[in-house]
Amino acid sequence: MPHAFPLRAFRCLLLVAALMLGAIPAAQAATSLPDPLARGPYTPTTVDPVKLGTVDLQEPSATGGAVGTGTPPAAANAATVPLRGSLYYPAEKTRDSPVIILVHGNHASCNAGAAPNCSIFERNDRGYAYLGENLATWGYTVYSIDQDQLMFYQDNTAKGMHQRRLIIAAGLDALYAANQSAIADDDTHNIGSQLVGRLDFHRIGLMGHSRGGDAVASFLDFNRTRPAPGRRYDIRGVISLAPVDYERKAPYGTAYMTMIGYCDGDVSNLQGSRFYERSQYVMPEDPFPRIQVMLHGANHNWFNTTWFADGDDSTVSDPACSTNATTNPDNIRLSGGTYTRSGASGTYGSGDPTLMGDQEKVGLAMMSSFFKRYVGGDTAYDPYMTGELSQDGVTPQLPASACPSQTVSATKISCFDRLQTSYFAPPAERRDVIRPEPDDPLGTSAVGTALTGSGFSNPYTSPGGINPIPATTPGGYDWCNPEPTQFQTSTAGETGLPTATKGCPLPPATAIGGQNGTRENAPVNHSYGLQLALAWDNPLAATGTPATLATRIPAASSDVSSYKALVLATAVNFFDPRNPSRGLTGLWNPAATTQDFTIAVKDANGVEGTVSAASPRYGTALHQTVGNTGARVHVTLNDIRVPLGDFAAQGVDLRHIAKLELRFGELGKPQSGSIQLSDVRFQEAVTGPSALTDAAAFAKGDQEIADSPRLAAGSEPDVIWVGGTAAGATTTTTTATAKSTPAAGCTPSAAIASLGATRGKTYTLTGTATACTPTKVKTVELVVRHVASASRCKFLRANGTLGRTMPCSAPVGLAVHGTAKWSVRLKRAMPKGHYRVAVRVVDSAGRHVLGKAKTITIA
Repeated sequence: MPHAFPLRAFRCLLLVAALMLGAIPAAQAATSLPDPLARGPYTPTTVDPVKLGTVDLQEPSATGGAVGTGTPPAAANAATVPLRGSLYYPAEKTRDSPVIILVHGNHASCNAGAAPNCSIFERNDRGYAYLGENLATWGYTVYSIDQDQLMFYQDNTAKGMHQRRLIIAAGLDALYAANQSAIADDDTHNIGSQLVGRLDFHRIGLMGHSRGGDAVASFLDFNRTRPAPGRRYDIRGVISLAPVDYERKAPYGTAYMTMIGYCDGDVSNLQGSRFYERSQYVMPEDPFPRIQVMLHGANHNWFNTTWFADGDDSTVSDPACSTNATTNPDNIRLSGGTYTRSGASGTYGSGDPTLMGDQEKVGLAMMSSFFKRYVGGDTAYDPYMTGELSQDGVTPQLPASACPSQTVSATKISCFDRLQTSYFAPPAERRDVIRPEPDDPLGTSAVGTALTGSGFSNPYTSPGGINPIPATTPGGYDWCNPEPTQFQTSTAGETGLPTATKGCPLPPATAIGGQNGTRENAPVNHSYGLQLALAWDNPLAATGTPATLATRIPAASSDVSSYKALVLATAVNFFDPRNPSRGLTGLWNPAATTQDFTIAVKDANGVEGTVSAASPRYGTALHQTVGNTGARVHVTLNDIRVPLGDFAAQGVDLRHIAKLELRFGELGKPQSGSIQLSDVRFQEAVTGPSALTDAAAFAKGDQEIADSPRLAAGSEPDVIWVGGTAAGATTTTTTATAKSTPAAGCTPSAAIASLGATRGKTYTLTGTATACTPTKVKTVELVVRHVASASRCKFLRANGTLGRTMPCSAPVGLAVHGTAKWSVRLKRAMPKGHYRVAVRVVDSAGRHVLGKAKTITIA
């Protein structure tokens, strides 16, 4: 059993240790981070309702039945409905406003009357005004889609997901058209010329709530395969907020975040965790991160202020989640604001910050940080995404402005313990160690070496929810994947509870959290995907040594000095009696009990560094679930994040790591326990992230290209580089605009003289540039692009590698040495292929031209 040690005293000791190990700069940095609740420099203009035309919906019966008939048409029939909602945009910003689409979920359609033609519509779209207005003040245009009529036409089996994909696409198409030219006002349009020339369709973000969260995840595949004449859009970031998982998608091709409330009373089995786990390895070269945010005390509805006005979704008698202060005085529920309903209006559709409750504040903090980071490209928000803010064991992962404070229940637990953030870095910034591997989950590590274990006990209990109990493996530990083979057995014509290929340990069916007491009959272990089940039962007494799980790190993978952290995804099996009892306090306070084990890293010289996994400096993933009702207890994988500096401070050479070992049941640690473990990896580049890091272009674009029309996607770009161009082969991001007009009878010129190989396979390009008298050549820059399609290119970077695929109209330029005579040496061999190479010259009067491109082939 763990030592009885006051948590507050433990944290004080950790704070001292953090000072000694140099971790406090992260805490100091937290005070200088941008506040995601603050409002920006722009005045938001609200159009409510905005009318953008109509949309044709078509979702035939998913069960194969006939299309409905009658007046109005039966649900699941084809229908044409208004395309409307709420629009928020920055009044003073005339160019390059990123586009954010908000998609609500399933709720009541009518505030008065009957669907689909309510006399007063519910206006579910207004429920995110607090997010829309805030983002508009920072230069974003936000369209929250009204789906009040769509919900009438959704099929009960398909849940309206295809309808929602259609309405998202129609909303983007309508905004694209409104950006191109004015639209005459009529019964279905009222946008006029308000958006002409304002929008940046290379920066699009989506947020969907509930069924909307499933819809935005599935829209990614729809968008990739949308046939002509439909447009395909550049989606830079997607958030699934408390989503359902009917479509069973694995989002990829963009930055993705799922945000979940532990007190969710609608999607109580936290289906958003499935998206996060399922998407991690679906595309091995996908260059974007995955993020999971878990919030204690948040329910399903109160992220939407319209739904808040309709009441609570979490009224069960649970000590953590019930708001009944008489029966559950220690509940930790968050407030939902002071919004009111009055006919078709009321304050529930307001973005007024003074009306926000604690739940909206946390939602705004995390969602706006995500959009500013990945759609806006501002890396200042990275610490909110990665979990690194809490690495001193004291600083909350939330900004101070979002720490719950409005009610007694909000302060029952610390702000530090409110939020669990898990960050799965893109492949270029990650080295996997233990996944486990699908072909040999118990024997092979992700770095190709043997995975060895000893001293463990069978992780399956008797009685338990998995029968018969799997045979004990030689090492004692086992693998599992709790994702069921089907979710809705009755719809599929099957009987009984769903089963998985190999279920993870579960409580007995009639116990708290048992399989027959969970939403949609899904097992209580809500984080799906391959994972290891580890249990230990006083191994020191039995063998004299702790239980161990270890793998050797081969020389080719041994240098981890370029990473910030060692990360392990883990969760405690609360129902297993080998874990500490949660007691009464543990039913509402997640910090009341914890597990612990040793993480050891050894270098090639035999120097070993060890840390305790339960340290608050590394997160709170080893806390047990709160709650005592079947729908409110969870086993969800969250990150333990250990800064690699903690091993380096003990003398470990991070350039030559030889072994990773986890030890369970050592002296001073819990002698017994049961956990789930997966996705052990080194991650986060010391040099900073590489995905979508172009805030300068966004911030300066409005000023730099104020009066220049944007080129159509796919056209030959004439470019103005945003930011300076220092001498040497450095890289600068560009923004495409129309070409400046040179003086009559005079045109600056630039030409490539030679492309020669030097020093093996590195290449030196030389050329000339001329200006018009009396001006001089000011700067020369080089664009080298590999064309992937009519509108998508990969641009050569200064180190000779190709960057990610991006719009051809937003190229990357290489600065060169010299002006009238210039040269640039690429530091390594260019990848094989065909390239278009052009030179751009700017004279001292600001005139510029992009020279004629040449085609070169690297064989």
